[in-house]
Amino acid sequence: MKLKITVLAVALVAFISSCDDFSLLNYDLNFASAAVKIGSTEVGDTTYVEETEFLDPKGEMDKVGVDASAIKEATIKTIKLVLKSPETGNFDWAKSASVTVMDASGTSEEIASVDNVADGLTEIELTGLGVDLTPYLQGGEFKFKVTATTDAPIAVDHEVIVETTFNVSL
Repeated sequence: MKLKITVLAVALVAFISSCDDFSLLNYDLNFASAAVKIGSTEVGDTTYVEETEFLDPKGEMDKVGVDASAIKEATIKTIKLVLKSPETGNFDWAKSASVTVMDASGTSEEIASVDNVADGLTEIELTGLGVDLTPYLQGGEFKFKVTATTDAPIAVDHEVIVETTFNVSL
């Protein structure tokens, strides 16, 4: 019986060490919210390109005890645009939106998008594009760039929060 357990243990260790994609830990990392302002306009077909402030992934990873250099892969699990103000507002004016991640050197990549935004929403969930975000988490600060196209005038300024959850494999 001891021989069978030993052989099984050796086989399991050999299998684990031979798998490049095997992750000992896979979890979700929620990043602090980042805001952008969509200004009012009297024109219905307008494209806005707004950037958030820089976010510090090291600070977020330190909270959960993760060293950025240990990350094998990081992708977007969820990304939402949430209307913060006006309180009674909604995204009726939005036609489409996309979110791009950008590092301090200016390197950027589109990570999520949505077309044909439905009326009445105060929160829009975007579809992630499966981009590996590991370089952005390991490279220092990054920010989001939100591109939104309208199909109706916007009567007042809107503050929109970008909320993200990254799926991280170590």
